[in-house]
Amino acid sequence: MGIQPTEPNCPLCDAPPNSMWRDRGGRDAWYVDCVRCGRFSITDMVVINGLEPTQKAPLSAFCRRVPRGAEPPTISSNNITKLISMIPQYTPPEKLDSLLERMGRMSAGLGEYTTFDPAKDYPLVIAKNAGEVNFLTRELQRRGYVDGTLEGFYLTSSGWERLEQIRKSGPTSNRVFVAMWFQESMSLIYDEAIAPAIRESGYDPLRIDRHEHVNRIDDEIIAQIRRSRFMVADFTGQRYGVYFEAGIMLGLGRTVIWMCDKKELDGEKLHFDVRQFNFIDYESVQDARKRLYNRILAIEGEGPGQFEKPG
Repeated sequence: MGIQPTEPNCPLCDAPPNSMWRDRGGRDAWYVDCVRCGRFSITDMVVINGLEPTQKAPLSAFCRRVPRGAEPPTISSNNITKLISMIPQYTPPEKLDSLLERMGRMSAGLGEYTTFDPAKDYPLVIAKNAGEVNFLTRELQRRGYVDGTLEGFYLTSSGWERLEQIRKSGPTSNRVFVAMWFQESMSLIYDEAIAPAIRESGYDPLRIDRHEHVNRIDDEIIAQIRRSRFMVADFTGQRYGVYFEAGIMLGLGRTVIWMCDKKELDGEKLHFDVRQFNFIDYESVQDARKRLYNRILAIEGEGPGQFEKPG
């Protein structure tokens, strides 16, 4: 029968999962289907050693945000730090905006109650538990953005107005800043891979050299980065500007998706300060497009979906 969990609880949220079963393909791992944490597999070594409390919430957020239909992630001793690094670090005001955005997304329309449930949906807003979401909800209510009855909460007209504002700026906007070398040889990777993958994921790419403005270029770059939800940074060509722009986005606590042509990555041309990040080391335009699309879904996905036990 192999190793059994010490208790029948989800390893990430410590609550009973929908189901948890052994990998029947020979791997030393468990499959978990949890209403809070979504679908994932976890190796015996992690189950035996356990996880630190500070690791559980971000791993839960990562797994829950993997979209329906995507391959469930595997948590192993070797990738815990890497998975956690892919989750944005929101400030309290950003969490407040994120919760309002998620409530709006899970509402059928004006005056309709949101289906967002703090008890099971808190990982979607990268909160550490339901109590944190309840605190944020009370603050939204105090500001007049949501109201509630015994049946639940709904966005007020002021809430919908606020939602429209935050969707145009900051971490809940639809804009994605693309940092890359503007040399002509990179046009194909942008036009046929990066931009299509971003659009297919439901976002709007912005490349500063193709953006009309009347400001100083450095001021405009910083302004557009601040207004972007996350960044796609392609380091092919090793341009100083890409390193600078990625640093600004990291300083804002938002996600950077790291990319580079595999030949340059293998050639160790990257500066040592960024080599520890999880790069999409693409080998072709098609490879870049597919992997970027999947990476965006992984960090911005809806989750949790369902998956079948192996027969």
